[in-house]
This record gives sequence, structure tokens and C-alpha cells, in this order.
Amino acid sequence: AEFKSIPNAASANPLTMLALRRNHLLSAHLRRHNAPIFRILSLSTRTDAQLSSTISEVSAASVAVPLSLNERLTIYSQLSKARLSSLVVLTAGAGFFMMGGPISWSSFAALSVGTTLAAASANTFNQAWEVKTDAMMKRTMMRPLPRGAITTNHAVAFGAATAVTSTALLAAACNPLTASLSLFNIGLYSLVYTPMKQTSEWNTWVGALVGAIPPVMGVTAANGMLFSPEAMLTGAALFMWQMPHFFALSWRLRHDYARGGYKMIPCADPSGARTAGVIMRYAVGLTALPLAAAASGATSYMFALEGLAINAYAVNLARQFYATPSTANAQKVFMCSLWYLPAVLGLMVFHSKNWDESAATQPQHEPLLQLVEGGDEPEQSTAVVATDEWTRKVNEVKAYLKEMCVHEYLWKASGDVKTDESHLFCPVVVTESAVDTVQTTRAITKDLPRAIQ
Repeated sequence: AEFKSIPNAASANPLTMLALRRNHLLSAHLRRHNAPIFRILSLSTRTDAQLSSTISEVSAASVAVPLSLNERLTIYSQLSKARLSSLVVLTAGAGFFMMGGPISWSSFAALSVGTTLAAASANTFNQAWEVKTDAMMKRTMMRPLPRGAITTNHAVAFGAATAVTSTALLAAACNPLTASLSLFNIGLYSLVYTPMKQTSEWNTWVGALVGAIPPVMGVTAANGMLFSPEAMLTGAALFMWQMPHFFALSWRLRHDYARGGYKMIPCADPSGARTAGVIMRYAVGLTALPLAAAASGATSYMFALEGLAINAYAVNLARQFYATPSTANAQKVFMCSLWYLPAVLGLMVFHSKNWDESAATQPQHEPLLQLVEGGDEPEQSTAVVATDEWTRKVNEVKAYLKEMCVHEYLWKASGDVKTDESHLFCPVVVTESAVDTVQTTRAITKDLPRAIQ
């Protein structure tokens, strides 16, 4: 109504238009109904660059008005990118549970809350930095800052508060190493990756490093060790997975990214050949991960078999995009990446040998015998040795699934041999036996000359 009351609004004084737009942005109606920003932009004849500059200036200069609690929480959730933050918690949890039991649930809770707050901080700083570019892209123009729902100063204050809280929580409830990784990751994302998106195509690799740190934080929260096979494997999995995921996404949205001025490979790759090449290389590289996990002793060889099967499907989709770079094939790669990550991380955690080691080293939940003070005969004590319930459950599931293995059914179906020899037909057992044989032979060969002397 405000704009309709002005004749020839498109040719009106720019200062008048800015003032009216500011009032419109501050109105409760806009906040309540989320009026699309392009309806306001359509009244102006200025260029996209001028419009984006105007949007960011008005948004930053807007006077804060009282917000309801629900509105404030909604804005904070949008600044935090809640769905992306939940993915960060998932990957951090994978690193934590990769270390097996016994599980410290207080440490896990602190890790989950701490990584959520750290992700919220990094995402908020990212949006505060990119107000102008977000306003130019259809995908991001309705974020809180471009649409003027919150001031830049308010957003920065929220980002700083979540950063301080996450660092303090992780340091107190987990360990200083995990807190340091969290703080480093916030800085890497906000101060390096975010501005680099406007200057270099290598920003995706820096962003992948940011994504690889949360699972490492999970490992350090569980055992305090940075350089361990579990930390390297989970970090490598996240780093390599992000390449097919983000390059498939950026290929689909390449025109929008170009409009925002981002330096992305798909934006300068009309044929899609470079983009497809990167996706293909990292998809093939991911196939080595299950083998490396099993060979290092971090997981059983069952994970190697299952991981190779999943990766074969993913590589086939990458091959299709490599042969025919199209939006449809890019969408297939992207959709595959959405279930690929939780599937592979879940299997890696499930087949972690740390669960087996935990079960072997933990005493059972049995009563103790102790001497009663002042007596000679032992009696049963009410004290018990604590056993990690989750370790027991994981190993029970493993035993159940082992009985369902195909080779077990085939062996039992024959009926003329002992079932305790069924392991001879298990590909996992055969592979592990072969590896043990090679290692033993290598050790004997190494010590043989010394023995002869």
C-alpha cells in the first residue's frame, strides 16, 4: 500500500525509496508473512549490483525492533543453518563412537552441544560477511540479513556468543584439544574459507578441510588423541566425500553462484569436464577408504566388503556424470551423497574393532566375593563391576548378524559337515587370515638371516 500510493515509484527519489523500503522491512507484517524481497526490488530500475548494495546497506542500518521469542529463535536457527549444523553433530558423533566403549554420555552430550554452537557461530559469521552476495542469489536472498530481519551487529554478537560458549563447554566437559580444534575451525571457516570464495577456486578444498575437522573432534573428545587411525580415517572420509557432494551441488547451481560472484570451478566450466573430473577422482579415491580402515586394524574386513559395494554404486553414478555432464546426472550424484555419508560412517562405527577390544577388556557384570571385616569366610558382595551396556549390545548385534551371513546358511544347509568349520568359507575370515599369514611370513623372513648367523 505504501508503494502504490506513490505515482511513478520507479522514478522516485532514491532516498525516498530507501526510506520507504526501510519502513517496509521493519514492519511487523513483513516479519510475520515473510514478504518476498523481489516484490520490492521490482519497483526499481537500478542494476542488480546497485540493488544488492542498497539491500545490504538498508539491512545493516535498520533500527532493531522488538522481536518475539519465536521470531528470535527462528532467526537464530536460520543464521545457524540448523540442518547443516545437525550434519556436523552427526559426523562428530561418528568419530566419538568410533572409539568404542565404555561410553561417557556426559562427554558425548557436551560434544554434541559444543559442535552445534561452533557450527552456528561459523555459519553466522559467514552470513554476516556475505550479506551483499546473498542478496544477489535467489537461493540465499531470503536469509535473515539480506531481508533485513536482523542487524549485522546483532548477528555478529550472536556468532561471538556461540563461539565463546562452545569453546568453554568443550574445554570444560571434554578436553582443551577438542576445544582448540573447534575454535580453529570457526576461524578457518569465517576468516579463510568465506572470503576465499570470492577470490580462488581452491575455496572448496579449504571448505572440505573445515568439514573434516568435526569427526576428528569426536575422536579427541573420546580419547584425547589427535594422531590416531580413527581420527585420520574419519577425517579423510569427510574430506573426500565433500568433493562429489559440493561439486554436484555447485554444478546444478552454477548460474546462481556466478551471479553472486563466487569463484567456483563449475562457474568457469561450461562443458562440465573439469567438474566431472574432480567428482570422478574423489569418488574413486573413496573406494580405498574401507580397505585402508581394515588394513590399519581400525575396522574388520567386513567393512571393507560393504564399503566397496557402496562405493561401486557411487563410482558408477560419478562415471555417468563424467561421460555426460548434465544437471540430471549431477542430481543423481548429489542425492547419492546424501545417504552415502551416514551409511559409510555408520558401518565404520559398527565394524570398529574398538568395540571388540572394549568387550575383551571389560569384566562382566558379576557379583564380587570379599572378606567380611572381622571374619574368615568370603561372602557375596552387593558391589558389582560396571559394564558398558552399549558395548554388550553392539557385540550382540554383531553376533546375530554373523549368524545371518550367507556362508553360514550355505554351510548349515549342507548338513554333512561341522558348522564350527563354516568360517573357512567366510570371505572376511579368509581375508584376515591371509593378511595374518603375509605379516607372519614377512616377520619370519626378516628374522631368518639373524637366526642363521
